[in-house]
Amino acid sequence: MFFWYISLVYFCRLFPLPLAWLFDRWQGDPSWLPHPVVGFGKLIAWGEKCLNAGRARVWKGGMMSVALIVGVYFFTFLFFKVIGEYSIILTALIQTLLIFCCLAGTTLIREVRMVFEAVDRSLDEGRKQVARIVGRDTSALSAQEVRTAALETLAENLSDGVIAPLFWYAVLGVPGMMAYKMVNTLDSMIGYRNERYRQFGCIAARIDDVAK
Repeated sequence: MFFWYISLVYFCRLFPLPLAWLFDRWQGDPSWLPHPVVGFGKLIAWGEKCLNAGRARVWKGGMMSVALIVGVYFFTFLFFKVIGEYSIILTALIQTLLIFCCLAGTTLIREVRMVFEAVDRSLDEGRKQVARIVGRDTSALSAQEVRTAALETLAENLSDGVIAPLFWYAVLGVPGMMAYKMVNTLDSMIGYRNERYRQFGCIAARIDDVAK
Protein backbone atom coordinates (compact mmCIF):
# COMPACT_ATOMS: atom_id res chain seq x y z
CA MET A 1 0.00 0.00 0.00
CA PHE A 2 2.82 2.38 0.91
CA PHE A 3 4.57 1.59 -2.39
CA TRP A 4 1.44 2.49 -4.38
CA TYR A 5 1.02 5.74 -2.42
CA ILE A 6 4.63 6.78 -3.11
CA SER A 7 4.18 5.87 -6.79
CA LEU A 8 1.02 8.00 -6.93
CA VAL A 9 2.81 10.95 -5.31
CA TYR A 10 5.68 10.85 -7.80
CA PHE A 11 3.32 10.33 -10.72
CA CYS A 12 1.26 13.39 -9.70
CA ARG A 13 4.44 15.45 -9.44
CA LEU A 14 5.74 14.41 -12.84
CA PHE A 15 2.69 14.27 -15.12
CA PRO A 16 1.42 17.93 -15.09
CA LEU A 17 4.04 19.24 -17.55
CA PRO A 18 3.81 16.49 -20.23
CA LEU A 19 0.01 16.40 -19.90
CA ALA A 20 -0.21 20.19 -20.27
CA TRP A 21 2.08 20.01 -23.32
CA LEU A 22 -0.13 17.35 -24.92
CA PHE A 23 -3.25 19.40 -24.15
CA ASP A 24 -1.61 22.46 -25.74
CA ARG A 25 -0.76 20.41 -28.84
CA TRP A 26 -4.36 19.22 -29.03
CA GLN A 27 -6.34 22.34 -28.15
CA GLY A 28 -4.05 25.33 -28.56
CA ASP A 29 -5.60 28.25 -26.66
CA PRO A 30 -9.38 27.61 -26.56
CA SER A 31 -11.51 30.74 -26.24
CA TRP A 32 -13.96 29.03 -23.88
CA LEU A 33 -11.36 28.44 -21.16
CA PRO A 34 -11.01 31.18 -18.50
CA HIS A 35 -7.43 32.47 -18.71
CA PRO A 36 -5.45 33.83 -15.72
CA VAL A 37 -3.83 36.45 -17.98
CA VAL A 38 -7.27 38.09 -18.35
CA GLY A 39 -7.35 38.53 -14.58
CA PHE A 40 -3.78 39.81 -14.61
CA GLY A 41 -4.75 42.38 -17.23
CA LYS A 42 -7.66 43.65 -15.16
CA LEU A 43 -5.41 44.07 -12.10
CA ILE A 44 -2.80 45.94 -14.12
CA ALA A 45 -5.40 48.19 -15.76
CA TRP A 46 -6.90 49.05 -12.36
CA GLY A 47 -3.49 49.80 -10.85
CA GLU A 48 -2.43 51.89 -13.82
CA LYS A 49 -5.62 53.92 -13.66
CA CYS A 50 -5.08 54.66 -9.96
CA LEU A 51 -1.32 55.29 -9.95
CA ASN A 52 -0.24 56.56 -13.37
CA ALA A 53 -0.62 60.27 -12.59
CA GLY A 54 1.22 63.04 -10.79
CA ARG A 55 4.77 62.74 -9.50
CA ALA A 56 7.06 59.74 -8.94
CA ARG A 57 5.39 57.69 -11.65
CA VAL A 58 8.54 55.63 -12.17
CA TRP A 59 8.49 54.44 -8.58
CA LYS A 60 4.73 54.00 -8.44
CA GLY A 61 4.81 51.86 -11.57
CA GLY A 62 7.78 49.92 -10.27
CA MET A 63 6.20 49.23 -6.89
CA MET A 64 2.96 48.15 -8.53
CA SER A 65 4.84 45.80 -10.87
CA VAL A 66 6.91 44.21 -8.11
CA ALA A 67 3.86 43.87 -5.84
CA LEU A 68 1.86 42.11 -8.55
CA ILE A 69 4.70 39.76 -9.53
CA VAL A 70 5.56 38.81 -5.95
CA GLY A 71 1.87 38.63 -5.04
CA VAL A 72 1.09 36.18 -7.85
CA TYR A 73 4.04 34.00 -6.88
CA PHE A 74 3.14 33.75 -3.20
CA PHE A 75 -0.60 33.43 -3.82
CA THR A 76 0.02 30.47 -6.16
CA PHE A 77 2.60 28.96 -3.80
CA LEU A 78 0.29 29.16 -0.78
CA PHE A 79 -2.71 27.98 -2.79
CA PHE A 80 -0.92 24.76 -3.76
CA LYS A 81 0.43 24.33 -0.24
CA VAL A 82 -3.13 24.39 1.13
CA ILE A 83 -4.66 22.26 -1.64
CA GLY A 84 -1.79 19.79 -1.38
CA GLU A 85 -2.79 19.01 2.20
CA TYR A 86 -6.14 17.68 0.97
CA SER A 87 -5.53 16.09 -2.44
CA ILE A 88 -2.39 15.50 -4.44
CA ILE A 89 -4.49 14.51 -7.45
CA LEU A 90 -6.46 17.79 -7.41
CA THR A 91 -3.18 19.67 -7.00
CA ALA A 92 -1.73 17.93 -10.03
CA LEU A 93 -4.83 18.63 -12.13
CA ILE A 94 -4.82 22.36 -11.27
CA GLN A 95 -1.08 22.55 -11.96
CA THR A 96 -1.69 20.93 -15.35
CA LEU A 97 -4.36 23.51 -16.16
CA LEU A 98 -2.16 26.46 -15.15
CA ILE A 99 0.86 25.14 -17.08
CA PHE A 100 -1.37 24.72 -20.11
CA CYS A 101 -2.57 28.33 -19.75
CA CYS A 102 1.04 29.55 -19.60
CA LEU A 103 2.09 27.79 -22.82
CA ALA A 104 1.25 29.27 -26.21
CA GLY A 105 3.31 27.23 -28.65
CA THR A 106 0.57 25.58 -30.66
CA THR A 107 -1.53 28.73 -31.03
CA LEU A 108 1.49 30.73 -32.16
CA ILE A 109 2.55 28.15 -34.74
CA ARG A 110 -1.04 27.91 -35.97
CA GLU A 111 -1.24 31.69 -36.47
CA VAL A 112 2.03 31.75 -38.44
CA ARG A 113 0.88 28.83 -40.60
CA MET A 114 -2.34 30.72 -41.34
CA VAL A 115 -0.27 33.70 -42.53
CA PHE A 116 1.66 31.52 -44.99
CA GLU A 117 -1.54 29.91 -46.25
CA ALA A 118 -3.21 33.32 -46.63
CA VAL A 119 -0.34 34.92 -48.56
CA ASP A 120 -0.29 31.91 -50.89
CA ARG A 121 -3.92 32.67 -51.73
CA SER A 122 -3.47 36.44 -52.15
CA LEU A 123 -1.11 39.18 -50.99
CA ASP A 124 -3.94 41.28 -49.56
CA GLU A 125 -5.21 38.35 -47.51
CA GLY A 126 -1.70 37.66 -46.27
CA ARG A 127 -1.29 41.28 -45.15
CA LYS A 128 -4.56 41.14 -43.23
CA GLN A 129 -3.63 37.85 -41.57
CA VAL A 130 -0.15 38.94 -40.49
CA ALA A 131 -1.63 42.14 -39.04
CA ARG A 132 -3.24 39.91 -36.39
CA ILE A 133 0.14 38.98 -34.90
CA VAL A 134 2.40 42.00 -35.55
CA GLY A 135 2.19 45.50 -34.17
CA ARG A 136 3.06 47.51 -37.28
CA ASP A 137 1.46 48.66 -40.50
CA THR A 138 1.31 45.76 -42.95
CA SER A 139 -0.52 47.45 -45.84
CA ALA A 140 2.64 47.97 -47.95
CA LEU A 141 4.45 44.68 -47.27
CA SER A 142 5.47 42.42 -50.13
CA ALA A 143 4.70 38.71 -50.03
CA GLN A 144 8.22 37.91 -48.82
CA GLU A 145 8.04 40.65 -46.19
CA VAL A 146 4.74 39.21 -44.94
CA ARG A 147 6.39 35.80 -44.49
CA THR A 148 9.45 37.36 -42.85
CA ALA A 149 7.29 39.36 -40.43
CA ALA A 150 5.44 36.18 -39.44
CA LEU A 151 8.68 34.28 -38.83
CA GLU A 152 10.17 37.16 -36.82
CA THR A 153 7.05 37.19 -34.65
CA LEU A 154 7.31 33.43 -34.20
CA ALA A 155 10.93 33.69 -33.05
CA GLU A 156 10.23 36.60 -30.71
CA ASN A 157 7.10 35.15 -29.14
CA LEU A 158 8.53 31.65 -28.86
CA SER A 159 10.60 32.99 -25.97
CA ASP A 160 7.64 34.71 -24.31
CA GLY A 161 5.17 31.89 -24.90
CA VAL A 162 7.26 28.73 -24.48
CA ILE A 163 10.95 28.98 -23.55
CA ALA A 164 10.79 31.52 -20.70
CA PRO A 165 7.69 29.97 -19.04
CA LEU A 166 9.37 26.54 -19.09
CA PHE A 167 12.59 28.02 -17.68
CA TRP A 168 10.77 29.57 -14.73
CA TYR A 169 8.79 26.37 -14.24
CA ALA A 170 12.09 24.49 -13.97
CA VAL A 171 13.47 27.05 -11.48
CA LEU A 172 10.43 27.88 -9.31
CA GLY A 173 7.68 25.49 -10.36
CA VAL A 174 4.16 26.56 -11.28
CA PRO A 175 4.29 29.65 -9.00
CA GLY A 176 7.37 30.84 -10.88
CA MET A 177 5.68 30.22 -14.20
CA MET A 178 2.65 32.24 -13.12
CA ALA A 179 4.87 35.06 -11.85
CA TYR A 180 6.60 35.16 -15.23
CA LYS A 181 3.25 35.44 -17.00
CA MET A 182 2.50 38.46 -14.81
CA VAL A 183 5.89 39.93 -15.82
CA ASN A 184 5.09 39.36 -19.47
CA THR A 185 1.58 40.79 -19.15
CA LEU A 186 2.90 43.91 -17.41
CA ASP A 187 5.37 44.47 -20.23
CA SER A 188 2.73 43.98 -22.92
CA MET A 189 0.37 46.47 -21.25
CA ILE A 190 2.59 49.22 -19.80
CA GLY A 191 6.10 48.55 -21.11
CA TYR A 192 5.94 51.13 -23.91
CA ARG A 193 8.14 54.15 -24.58
CA ASN A 194 5.29 56.55 -25.28
CA GLU A 195 4.14 59.57 -23.32
CA ARG A 196 1.68 57.63 -21.18
CA TYR A 197 3.91 54.71 -20.16
CA ARG A 198 7.52 55.90 -20.56
CA GLN A 199 7.89 56.55 -16.83
CA PHE A 200 5.21 54.35 -15.31
CA GLY A 201 6.13 51.20 -17.23
CA CYS A 202 9.92 51.49 -17.51
CA ILE A 203 10.68 49.22 -14.52
CA ALA A 204 8.18 46.62 -15.73
CA ALA A 205 9.89 46.61 -19.13
CA ARG A 206 13.31 46.14 -17.54
CA ILE A 207 12.06 43.29 -15.36
CA ASP A 208 10.71 41.61 -18.50
CA ASP A 209 14.07 42.00 -20.25
CA VAL A 210 15.84 40.32 -17.31
CA ALA A 211 13.26 37.55 -16.95
CA LYS A 212 13.45 36.38 -20.58
